[in-house]
Amino acid sequence: MPLPSSLADIAQKSVVLFLTGTTIYYMVNVGVLVNRRMELKKQGKLEEELARLTGTFMKNENGDIHAETMTTPCPMPATDQPGKVDDA
Repeated sequence: MPLPSSLADIAQKSVVLFLTGTTIYYMVNVGVLVNRRMELKKQGKLEEELARLTGTFMKNENGDIHAETMTTPCPMPATDQPGKVDDA
């Protein structure tokens, strides 16, 4: 029965070659990405590029931390008594 064993060998070699190829491909892509980001960081443009890729803008750290909309308002604590929440 040499046929099933040779077929299994070919299948195994094909899987190994496929996995090796995809590993090398992604390792090279990650290396290119890291080198590009390091170059952008040296130029001081990394934050702009990351904001552009994610579709968000850099937010002020001192700004509001909670999202407030008309349907889900965030209650503001009263200043007269600690722990009291206004219903308005």
